[in-house]
This record gives sequence, structure tokens and C-alpha cells, in this order.
Amino acid sequence: MPSPMQRRRFLGALGLAGSAGALQWPASGSTPGSPVPARATESPDQARSGSVVLSAVSSVMSMDPALSVDTETERVCRQVFETLVGIDGETGATAPLLATDWDVSRDGLTYTFTLREDVLFHDGSDLTAEVVVANFQRWGRMNELLGSGAPARTTLAFESVFGGFFDDDDCLLESVEAADEFTVELVLSEPLVFLPQALAMPAFGIASAEVLSGNDPELLSRRPRGTGAYRVLSVGQDEAVLVAFQDYWDGEPPAERVTVRTLPRSFDRLRELQRGEIDVYDYITADNLRSLVQSGRLILQRDPFSVLYLGFNLDHPVMGDLDVREAAARAISLSTLVESYFLEGSRPAYQFTPAALGVHSEQATRYGYNVEEARELLAETGYDGEPLRLYYPMNATRSYFPRPEAVFASIARDLTAVGFNITPRPVSWDDGYVDALLGDDDRAMHLLGRNGGYRSPHSFFGPLFSHRTPEFNYDSAEVRGLIRDARSEDDEQSRNDIYREIADLVAEDLPALPLVHPISGVALGRGVADYPISPVLHELFKDITPSD
Repeated sequence: MPSPMQRRRFLGALGLAGSAGALQWPASGSTPGSPVPARATESPDQARSGSVVLSAVSSVMSMDPALSVDTETERVCRQVFETLVGIDGETGATAPLLATDWDVSRDGLTYTFTLREDVLFHDGSDLTAEVVVANFQRWGRMNELLGSGAPARTTLAFESVFGGFFDDDDCLLESVEAADEFTVELVLSEPLVFLPQALAMPAFGIASAEVLSGNDPELLSRRPRGTGAYRVLSVGQDEAVLVAFQDYWDGEPPAERVTVRTLPRSFDRLRELQRGEIDVYDYITADNLRSLVQSGRLILQRDPFSVLYLGFNLDHPVMGDLDVREAAARAISLSTLVESYFLEGSRPAYQFTPAALGVHSEQATRYGYNVEEARELLAETGYDGEPLRLYYPMNATRSYFPRPEAVFASIARDLTAVGFNITPRPVSWDDGYVDALLGDDDRAMHLLGRNGGYRSPHSFFGPLFSHRTPEFNYDSAEVRGLIRDARSEDDEQSRNDIYREIADLVAEDLPALPLVHPISGVALGRGVADYPISPVLHELFKDITPSD
């Protein structure tokens, strides 16, 4: 029987059928601030010996895992910082990582984690329960560390999972304590049925106590010290360079060095793969698939576990009208988007959660493509052609967004055809796309998406709709209450029914329009025999198989 990895391979039927300025860190055990030999002293052959080069589509935003909210930052943080709970690469189920085991009390309120012993951080310090507690304490006060003057942001992992930070009345984490040197106890005020799965997200990566500073909250980002198989050599706009941690508890990884090179344009990733300059080309686009297949590349696909959506600013004087939003929803041809710009296997998204989670509601409003109805609806609202700013990212490929400029053009064309006056607002992803759109109170719409971080509908509904955020300015007490109910419901059928009710309400209120549940894919060069593909992007470089 083929393995799950083999079942995820596809060989072309889906497509052919139709750094300068890099920061550098010292090696393990070095004195902070000591110099690192520059990469320029190495010859190209030395740099490539025992190394793997992957393509990234944007730069690392921060090496503080608690602040990682984009997939490219999470990808690198996941190699450096390990979490208490891991994910089994074959089944997708939770698995031991820094915690060898965990128990849950009968009432679901106390989690007891037993830590792995003899684990070292990259600075040589030991993993202990006290260090884990210090990390939780920092995460729970991240809003204080960021300060009141911090720019508008999306929901961070801690507040999404636990309902808020420590100073919020809604925070469910009552205490976190070290019961002994290798035992951590978490006490909740209400059960969180998805907690082990959520703790596998890279945002919950454990850092050395030496870099957890209340007086200098950015110290961790400047000097990342985790327990992962790789430590940071340098991070810059053009690439991040990781080297194997010799004292890693599970043995040194096969690849001694991994470079994650920023190549936002799909054509550039294809070219560098064909030249042999990179070994892994991630986020294949449909227009490059034929070339990859014809050149005999091994291609792996991820099961769809993300959503692309069109967000609406409900505080905007035009978009605050539900009929205007419905007109926009009926104006967009989802089938055209899927067929033109996404890999085969992608599907139109009529709800935010992917089909794999099994919580689609048959009752939820489904906005079909109907140009005449969209025109009539828009005319009845009294909209008089006011310019509407629509933000979209440039120079970016995400798991949910392979060709943003082309997708924007298609959506803008559809909206214009029914009477919307669209003003494009393109912003490069690395120039702060998300910050730009969140900081513009006058924007009307924006394109964004989300990759599910763990196998629960809360991974989608929680970050998007459990709090009023500046992304949508959507505030539904009923939706918030149902999300709270679902997270504590231990009966799976009852919990799924609650999530279906959430889907009904969100579709009715329409703060955002789901567009596509995409397939994403990876092509391998001759330097890599296999790559640990994962729908939740739990892809550890230590599991890469270099070619002999």
C-alpha cells in the first residue's frame, strides 16, 4: 500500500490534462555579540556542500515565534523553536515533541505535560519546566510588551486560543506552574478541546530563558535561541541561513545547512530550480506546472487547508451596507478564479472552513454568480459610484494566493462590470501589506487569506471572528458566544453543529467573502529526494531527504 506521502504526489495529470544587510548570530555557546564568519569567505562549493536551498515567497518578518502570523515567518521559526506538542507527519495527529506525554483531568481543566529530559537550547542552557512557564507568562503578556502605541494587527495565537491575554476577563488560562523540574501544569477556567493541537503551532515555540526579557522585548527576535534541529546563522531580506545544531536531542539532521531564499516571483523560483540553484520550489503556480512536469520534476501536493477571501471594512460608509456586500459577492465568478489561476484540485470556497474539517453547513447562504442580480442590488442601495479602495498584495505568493495580481485583476473586473468603482491599492507584501491595509480606515475591501494552523474549525473562525478586529470591524456577540461554546464542547457532533451555526451567521452577516480553498504544491530539484509535505505546513527541515 502506498504511504500517505506517496499518495500526495502528482506527476502532471492535473496540469497537462487540459543578503546584503543580513543580521548574524553567534554559534552555539558563543558570547552574545561575538562575530560570525561572513558567508562571503566561503567558496560556492563549500556553501553548497551538505546543504539544501529552499525558495521562500517573502522575507522573515520577526524571529519572535509569538509574533509569527505569516507562513514564511512560521516556516523558519518552526525549525529553530520547538513546541510542547508536535504533529505526526503521516497521520496529522498530535505527537510528542518537547513534551513526551500529557494528561488531561476529567473535567478538562488541568493539563499536565511531562517534558523531555536532556534537551539543550542553542545557547547551551537546559530545557526545564521553569523555562516553559516563563514562555507562557511572556505570551500571556504580549499585548503589554507590544505597548499601547503598537500598530493595528491581526489576532495573535495566544489570544485566539485562550480567548485573550492575561489581563482580559475572557482569558481561559488561569495559571501555568512548574510542578517539578520536568512537569508543567496548565489550569483553565473552561475546557479547550483543541488545546493540544493548537499548542503545536509555531507561535508556541519554546525559547531559552536567557532571551526572555521584559525590559527588552525584541531581544528574542534579535537572538533567537530555541531547541530545534537548526540554529540561526543569519536572517536578511534576501535569505535566512540555518545550520544544524550539533547538540540536538534527536541527533543531527541529514542536511547540515538550509538556506531559505526569498523569491517572490513564481517565474524566478522556476528558473532557479531549473538552473540547480534551489532544491525546493514551493507554491507552484498553474502557469509553471507544465514546464515542471515536462522537465521530470517530482511534484508533491498539499491537501487543501487554507482559504482565500475578500474582506470588507464594515466601518466604511458604503461597505457597511449588507446589500452592497451581497452585490459584490454575487458579482464575482469563483469558477473563473479557480479554473484560471489555481492548481487543479482547488475548489470554490462557499464557507471559511475547508471540507476536511467536516463542518460545512447546508443552510448557510451561498452567493451564486449572477451579474444581473448584482447590478440590481447595487443600484437599489443608492451607491453612486464613489471610489472604493481595494487592497491586494504584490510580489507575493502564499499557500492561499498563488498569483495575487492576476486574481485581483479578475475580481476587480467582475466588480466593475456590475457598477463598482474600484481604486486599486497594491502594496508589496514585504513592504508591510497587512499593516498598510489595517492602518487605512478608509479602505473598502482587501484580499487576504488564512492557512489553518491545526485541525479544528477554531483555527479559522477563532482568529477571524472571535474578536472585533480592524480587519473587518465585525462585531457579532452571537458569533463570539458560539465560538466560546464550541471550544469547550466535548461532544464532537454537538461541537460540529455549533460550528455550522457559526458558518450560517457569518455567511448571513458577510464580513468577508470566501473565494477559494486552494491546492498548493512543491517541486523538488535534484538535490532533494523527498520533502515532508503537510497541509498545516508542519514541515520540518530535519525530515528533508537530500539526494545521495
